[in-house]
Amino acid sequence: MELLGYLFGPGERDEHTDPHLIAAWDPDLPCHARDPGRMTLAGLGLLLDAPVQALRGPRPAEHVWHVSVRNHAGDRTLSDAEWAEAAAAMVHAAGVAAGDDDHACRWVAVRHADDHIHIAATLARQDGRHPRVRRDIPNMHSAARLFEARYRPAERV
Repeated sequence: MELLGYLFGPGERDEHTDPHLIAAWDPDLPCHARDPGRMTLAGLGLLLDAPVQALRGPRPAEHVWHVSVRNHAGDRTLSDAEWAEAAAAMVHAAGVAAGDDDHACRWVAVRHADDHIHIAATLARQDGRHPRVRRDIPNMHSAARLFEARYRPAERV
């Protein structure tokens, strides 16, 4: 997955600082950037793409789903745990992966800056079905508003 190289890389102008995995479909997935002995970037890509490669029917032409989730400039810096919670809510709202669905799409959330994360997923469920991601952006906006209300500084309310 070419996108992973960008997300974990230095960026276009060396703006990515400390790129690391903050959440994924598998809570025990090692971060190749923090534990390179356990996971390589290529290995992570193979794991993410495995459900796409296993499809028996037609594969989606565009099988990578990617979104960036950003803090407002005036918001406080969120912790990795807070961003992980937001990432899980976003993939749930988008129809990529509900928290209780063991057969959902595989996804990762990567943080390489203080003010945003990237979420990347493969658009093939682990049970071989295609996810329902219609209205993903409006649904994610609704979920984001809940986090904005929770984390917004008092002076911005």
